[in-house]
Amino acid sequence: MLSKILIATLVTLSGLTFSATAYAKDEEHIMPASDDRWVPWPMHLAQPFPWQDIQGLWKAQQGDFTSYFALKVVRQKSTGTRQLQVKQFDGETCRVIATGVGIERNKKVLSQMTSKAGTTFRVQLTAFDQKDSPLPPLRGNLPTEAVMLLSFGALEQRGTEELIHMQIMKISATLTQKTCMDDLKTLKK
Repeated sequence: MLSKILIATLVTLSGLTFSATAYAKDEEHIMPASDDRWVPWPMHLAQPFPWQDIQGLWKAQQGDFTSYFALKVVRQKSTGTRQLQVKQFDGETCRVIATGVGIERNKKVLSQMTSKAGTTFRVQLTAFDQKDSPLPPLRGNLPTEAVMLLSFGALEQRGTEELIHMQIMKISATLTQKTCMDDLKTLKK
């Protein structure tokens, strides 16, 4: 009897170790590990959010980190308020790794994202005029009126100075994983 309990305990513990390892592996692609360069984004110069321009597939890239974001504008039926449905795709596999809904507050769209493994984090989208951007604007496949800044961080981080900031570029007006995979194929050539 004791040997059966020991075997069951070992199987359970090894399963938990595997789950923790798989969890950590899945979570490493959600956001960059760090942001070593301080970028003085002038948050006080944020432009009105470009709702007419935002829907589509956007690419975020920094060092070895690449991720795609499908942004879809929806309206709440009850209030007519615009919201942004956000899906994050892994930059190596184009698998959906996190989802969330964003709402506009003070010229920014704030979204609470939840990963497939259950981690919750904060994403903020902010638009800037090209002349106010501290970095040259990234040029995607589609022209956009604003320079878009994507900011990541732990949910409890409230100040923008604690977030990781990345410029993103629009690569397609479609929201499919196929567009993500096509972009990855062109990068590997």
